[in-house]
Amino acid sequence: MIDVIAFTVRDAEQLNRLAGRVGSVVAISSASVYADDQRRTLDGASDLASFPELPVPIPETQRTVDPGEQSYSTRKVAMERGLLAGPIPATIVRPCAIHGPGAAVLREWYFVKRVLDGRRVVLLPDRGSSRFHTTSVRNLAELVFLAAERPVDRVLNCGDPDPPTVLEIERAIAAALGYEWTEVLLQKNHYELPTAVDTPWSTVRPFIVDMTEAERAIGYRPVVRYDEAVPETVSWLVEATEGRDWRDVLPDAVRHMENSFDYSQEDAILTDLVTPRT
Repeated sequence: MIDVIAFTVRDAEQLNRLAGRVGSVVAISSASVYADDQRRTLDGASDLASFPELPVPIPETQRTVDPGEQSYSTRKVAMERGLLAGPIPATIVRPCAIHGPGAAVLREWYFVKRVLDGRRVVLLPDRGSSRFHTTSVRNLAELVFLAAERPVDRVLNCGDPDPPTVLEIERAIAAALGYEWTEVLLQKNHYELPTAVDTPWSTVRPFIVDMTEAERAIGYRPVVRYDEAVPETVSWLVEATEGRDWRDVLPDAVRHMENSFDYSQEDAILTDLVTPRT
């Protein structure tokens, strides 16, 4: 049984009731469950001081948030623990920024829409150096397939090989669309800039997961890199949103990007950059 929408301990209880009817469970969780030694998490980060200081890369043994009902991540941990304590062998998969045609939250829209809107300049915080691990649906499917063939209680990370920086993501998307624009690499981090300049992958510290355990435990090998996978996603986004409101096509992405396309904020920054100081 593969469950890609298991979110709560109640979902785990429902799956556990399938004991005797299924051989194993593979459930998709999230790498957002990781916490640092001060219990700081992605969910609770609002500035540099509150952003977690996690190892690079993050192993599956890294501490997580406590289970509970407070947030997305605490509910995911409750689900994880419910399955791992249950009667069915369960693999918990912790992907990062999932991308692929039809994905619920396609962060790639941040740059695709700018291209479709004819923006000639793109602004990148932290000089585009932020690195938030991406996860192709193709790599995720490969890991799930291998885990299902080897049923046992375990937790596995899932991320693309050679996780790209924001600058590399932007360039891969622009290349997929055959588009050229001017890149403005800002020194400030995304917490110091207006909402519209906060890309969905911007982090003040790297957030990269360790894939060693997946390679060791189930013989996982990635099947695609980000730059190889993203053209298919970009094509899907262009076709799916043509003549439609993007919010109707990507309703789950609204909470991430509802305020991402106020170009007046970008224009104000550009004006300030080119205005002579007196």
